[in-house]
Amino acid sequence: MNAAQSALVVGLIFGMAFSGCDSRSRANVTASVRELNEIPIEQLRVMLKGYPGDWRSASEVSTREEEPPTEKAVPQGAKRITLQAAELSNLGVMSVREAIGRRRSVRQFSEVQISLEELGYLLWATQGITGTEKDEDGKILRQHRAAPSAGGRYPLETYLAIQRVQGLAQGLYRYLPKEHQLLLIREDPRLSQNIGAACYETAAAKGAAVTFIWSATPYRTEWKYAYLSHRMIAMEAGHVCENLYVAAESCRIGVCALLSYHQSRLDELLGLDGVDEFAIYLACVGKSVEGGR
Repeated sequence: MNAAQSALVVGLIFGMAFSGCDSRSRANVTASVRELNEIPIEQLRVMLKGYPGDWRSASEVSTREEEPPTEKAVPQGAKRITLQAAELSNLGVMSVREAIGRRRSVRQFSEVQISLEELGYLLWATQGITGTEKDEDGKILRQHRAAPSAGGRYPLETYLAIQRVQGLAQGLYRYLPKEHQLLLIREDPRLSQNIGAACYETAAAKGAAVTFIWSATPYRTEWKYAYLSHRMIAMEAGHVCENLYVAAESCRIGVCALLSYHQSRLDELLGLDGVDEFAIYLACVGKSVEGGR
């Protein structure tokens, strides 16, 4: 299923949902939503429900179309930064019970930097490789990550707007889970202003040491799950962000999940086409001004 076919399928599903909307109260709600984004609320709800019919028969696995990769290619000659392996770190020794009990969103961050070791640990806890299965010849069959993904399709990419990390230049980076490395996209001395402009001048985004930005590449999941893919992808973003919250709390770092962003501005900042890949969720990370985190 290519991008055009996917759009057609989603459009047909949305169309069916909208055609059944004849209630006056629903029409009023729909009208108010249209004022914001031109998408009726009934259509938005369809994504959460998924396709009501037999979706498996439509999966492109059955057509034997080539399986899409679960990670973007790395430009030749790009700068990489190798991160410390999680098993070599002493971070994250707090119990799961305590980390969950202490977890709170932190919206004001100090000027204190976070270390490269801390950043590496948080990246591992969200999208890092936690296990590898190989065949008898040593060929990798599959790799497991810290957060679950439907069918092991891993449609999310992790971008980082880094402002205060020890040893790293201010700029945009992408995480490479299989290598446990950072890929420098570009240095940006105006990053605070640029991320602020993309996030409606939200103070947490402008003041964070690092803003995690997860993008979705829908076709990775559509290839296998077709009509149910879109709610799966949204769920997976939640899984990853909750891992970040708990892992950050375990080493006294603050987090604030964020959906306050302008889609096209943020996609442009990251260099995404906004069609086959686009931003889906953010989380601001840093040391709290109140201390203790």
